[in-house]
Amino acid sequence: QARRTAMVQSESDTGPLVLGLRTRAMNSMMEPPAPDLVGNPSLPEPLPWRREAPVPSSPDASRGTSPTAVGRGSESGAAARSSSASSSSSGRLGEPRRLYKVWPSKNTFRCGGALVMGGEEECPVIRGTGWSWANCFNWTCILVPSGIFFTVALPYFWKNIVGIPLAVTVLFVTTVSFLCLTCCSDPGIIPRRSVILATDCTETLTEVLGYNPLGIGQPVHKKNVDCERMVPVELAGRGYVWCHTCEIIRPPRASHCAECDNCVLRFDHHCPFVNNCVGQRNYRFFIGFTTSVCCLAITVLPSLAWFFLAGSSDSAMKSELMPEVRIIVIVLAALAALPALLLAGLWVYHLYLISQGKTTKEHLKGRKPIQGLIDEPTLCAPRGPQLFDQFAWVRKTDAGKLMPV
Repeated sequence: QARRTAMVQSESDTGPLVLGLRTRAMNSMMEPPAPDLVGNPSLPEPLPWRREAPVPSSPDASRGTSPTAVGRGSESGAAARSSSASSSSSGRLGEPRRLYKVWPSKNTFRCGGALVMGGEEECPVIRGTGWSWANCFNWTCILVPSGIFFTVALPYFWKNIVGIPLAVTVLFVTTVSFLCLTCCSDPGIIPRRSVILATDCTETLTEVLGYNPLGIGQPVHKKNVDCERMVPVELAGRGYVWCHTCEIIRPPRASHCAECDNCVLRFDHHCPFVNNCVGQRNYRFFIGFTTSVCCLAITVLPSLAWFFLAGSSDSAMKSELMPEVRIIVIVLAALAALPALLLAGLWVYHLYLISQGKTTKEHLKGRKPIQGLIDEPTLCAPRGPQLFDQFAWVRKTDAGKLMPV
């Protein structure tokens, strides 16, 4: 009896321990061992039903689509392919660039976009440089006689008539300044529809111009339809017209320049000798140039003729220039006199236009006055602000369309 009581006592004491060992052994048989991170080959391989599922090789898997969402993944992939196809048809967007670097018309910008020059399609020296032969001829007729005066005749006149060198210097600086302002300033360009939409300046232009240049609705690119449909009735009655090239409404005195491919406010004419349009914002510079260059020609050419033909006999430089160089200089001065006479006639003609309050195109085309429209003066009217920002950021598609950033 005592031995049986001891055995029962022993089993009761070791029972929980044995039960725990049996449970742990059963669990170890049911669960796989932990994976060996260093790849120990002695460890058993995981059970088959615990293996990771293979990564699918379908395109949906590369997009991160789970096997339970294959249908939805294929639908989204089709939508992405259709959207990419539509974007490729309209042109892929390029990097953001300044507007003057992707300007859609024929103007040329220099000095980081600060200088606006016209197109040089009439007689370009080198295409894309912004210089034409007429413009180079204009500069030659100014610089060559003036250079001869400053290098040859200046010492003589400085000793005898000091007023002539001072007058020539002032007129030369004034002429070159007005010519640079006329050549390199904005004549009053009205930005075309694509530029307005890409730079988001519709509200600004509407406030400055007093009307919405985009018109009513969207153009259908048919002249007869757009002329009647895009321009409001009240504007059409006041002389506002639709430009089919720029796809905007332009004011009565504005016109489209074929050489620069822009609409210009109060367009006067396109001058190849300044390689720019002459319009509302640079007309006074043009008049200043024609006035100063006429005065410069009247001062320099007679002074050179006086120096070479009737100068002082004790002029050493005069004796050194005899006779070949003297003849060449006289011929050059005579050749410069012919453009000076033509320019003087142009200056008188523009004085007449200013007195009549007309532009060159209005006078040549015989534009009749519009009822209820009071024309501003051509010379003393305000220049107005520039209507575009050439430094704005835009994007250009492969198809050549401007898009906002």
